[in-house]
Amino acid sequence: MRPRVQELLTYLDATRVRLVATATEVNPAFASVRPRGGTWSSAEIMAHLAMVESGVARLIARSVDWARTHGIGPEESDESIMSSLDKFSMAEALRPMAAPAMVTPKEDSTIEQSLASLERSRAGLREALIAGSDMDLSAVKRPHASLGDLNLYQWALFVGQHEERHRRQIERTIAEVTERASESAPIV
Repeated sequence: MRPRVQELLTYLDATRVRLVATATEVNPAFASVRPRGGTWSSAEIMAHLAMVESGVARLIARSVDWARTHGIGPEESDESIMSSLDKFSMAEALRPMAAPAMVTPKEDSTIEQSLASLERSRAGLREALIAGSDMDLSAVKRPHASLGDLNLYQWALFVGQHEERHRRQIERTIAEVTERASESAPIV
């Protein structure tokens, strides 16, 4: 396996470990509670992540098939791609971003269901990346609605950075809803 694909898979594994650790710390009583302002609950955030990763996995798989039929050659560079999305500060919540309807979660989402969906979507993403590891995935670009054209390495990197962004959102959401709950709890 080429170094760039291995680098991405290692990064994706690390972000997933952090996400799962954060999600499993969420008290189920608070998982579906939305914070002030009506933003997503922790369970909805997890469902959104599964939907996005599934979509990216399909996009990469279709693009790898396209690349194979269009003669995309082997990777020639081992240069890291990990900083290639830094200009977007994806992991930081510098500005709110509106999710398209196709990746907007249902309100009845549960963290347990989403964790299972995330396992399946990660398997699909890994499979797609490995299937294309003999080609130059930087030569295949697909448009992102907010970020413009991204190559397939960047699409995979986006998944990890997007996951980290929302992991931090889950932490803020849980802090807010548990604080609200403690403010409204009767003093005994």
